[in-house]
Amino acid sequence: MEKNMNVRNAVIGIITLSLLAGCSVFDRKPVDYKGAAETPALEVPPDLTSPMIEQRFAIPAADGTQVTKYSDFTRERVVSSPASSVSAPVVEVSAGSNTKLLEVGGTRFILLNESFDRVWRKVGLALERSGIAVADVDRSKGIYFLKANPKDKKSADLQVLVHEASGTSDITVKEGNELKGKEATRILDLVFQNIEK
Repeated sequence: MEKNMNVRNAVIGIITLSLLAGCSVFDRKPVDYKGAAETPALEVPPDLTSPMIEQRFAIPAADGTQVTKYSDFTRERVVSSPASSVSAPVVEVSAGSNTKLLEVGGTRFILLNESFDRVWRKVGLALERSGIAVADVDRSKGIYFLKANPKDKKSADLQVLVHEASGTSDITVKEGNELKGKEATRILDLVFQNIEK
């Protein structure tokens, strides 16, 4: 019985060794990488080359549904942007290298070929350099609320608005409910003069 056990263990050992050494036992042909055929370049599908705007910055609700996303927020803001609703001729008032002061139908605005984040920061610095006091900010809506002049009790509320659409941002100044007004024009001109160009 013991002899059969030893023979069986010896056979299992030989089989195991042959299986482990099997890779080197068989003669393989070497692969000729230099003679390989030229393969065509990979083509990337068009839907993979541009980011999906719809899913950027999606904000989920507690139940897993989608509450809102950044692209919806910017799309809503584009509607009120003077640069997007050009029905009157555009008059270029003044221009820098990347910054333009334009007028459309009597409404003046500053146009920059930069993202919202960069323009938001530039407007804050321009207001500071101009000596214009900011009462409050709402970055999610792109609004700088300016302090009213305490000497002038008839002065309307002033807001500096920053909008972005497709990598281009515009800056407007709202006086009360209007985008046209002497004080709004003066503030916009000061921002344009002091904004980093």
